[in-house]
Amino acid sequence: MHSKFIGSLGKKVHLGRMGLPVWTIGLGLTLVAAVAGQAVGPVLSGSVQGSAGLVVSQTIVLASAPVADGNEDDFASTMNDEGTAFTFALETQVGQNQTVTLELDNHSGAEANGILELSVPAGIDVHAEDGANMVGLAQLNRNTYLFSLDDTTAAPGEITLEIEAKDDAAPGFYTITGRIIQVAN
Repeated sequence: MHSKFIGSLGKKVHLGRMGLPVWTIGLGLTLVAAVAGQAVGPVLSGSVQGSAGLVVSQTIVLASAPVADGNEDDFASTMNDEGTAFTFALETQVGQNQTVTLELDNHSGAEANGILELSVPAGIDVHAEDGANMVGLAQLNRNTYLFSLDDTTAAPGEITLEIEAKDDAAPGFYTITGRIIQVAN
């Protein structure tokens, strides 16, 4: 039986004028079956691959542009689209004090921490104080404050900026910029 099997492998199968040994057809069928198994495996396992874009936004943001108390001669304020930065421009004179309120929303659902960084021009002093829904506010350096904010689902938290022109400040417009940076708990 062994010699019949070996003998049949040497025979040729004719396809038109061309003849192929039987063993090449067997090898070809084995390779086709192996490759077909590679293609069917992932399909039958049910796996899905892909990618998706993801944007992570910070949860402490400005609820609105800064609001002034009305003691200034003229002012304008704006904030960026993300609610993480603001600009406040005001006209001031020596001896004049202004109060600006920053309303902050906390979308995290828990107490959150943040840093308020201010860029203040020479001739102006700014002091920040905590207001409604604030857990605490601490000054880190001249223009940087660390704060904690309660979950503000009902009302925004507030930071009040007390702005005063120094004795040697020239009358005119001054621009204060700031940004809110969330800090991991």
